[in-house]
Amino acid sequence: MTLDPPPASGATPGTREDPPPPATAPQDALRFAGLAGLAPGDPMDSARLMSVILSLAGEVYVLKSELQRLRLALGERQLLDDGALEKAGQSAAMAAWFATEEAEFGRALLSAFTSPDASPDVSAAMFTR
Repeated sequence: MTLDPPPASGATPGTREDPPPPATAPQDALRFAGLAGLAPGDPMDSARLMSVILSLAGEVYVLKSELQRLRLALGERQLLDDGALEKAGQSAAMAAWFATEEAEFGRALLSAFTSPDASPDVSAAMFTR
């Protein structure tokens, strides 16, 4: 905090907050995602990152397969062409779906960090005889 210079008009001097230091893009991204304080050298954070990567890889594989199946089935029946796909991709319904899906997918993907230990704590049972 710094003191403002004395006012020329005789008003009482005040204090002002110093501006925060500029953040870097990676810090901004981590803070935005709710992952500020991530320590990639930490074995638990590394395991969580691997969980996120594997989740993404699984999603991509399944979605590519599903998309190819749909394209083949609809193309064989001559119900779908590239123009129809382009038009659907620009629709308001697609934009609304994408906005909702993006938020849901982000929450699910980062759940390894935001809710890291979803399993019940059974440590008390380990020490009973």
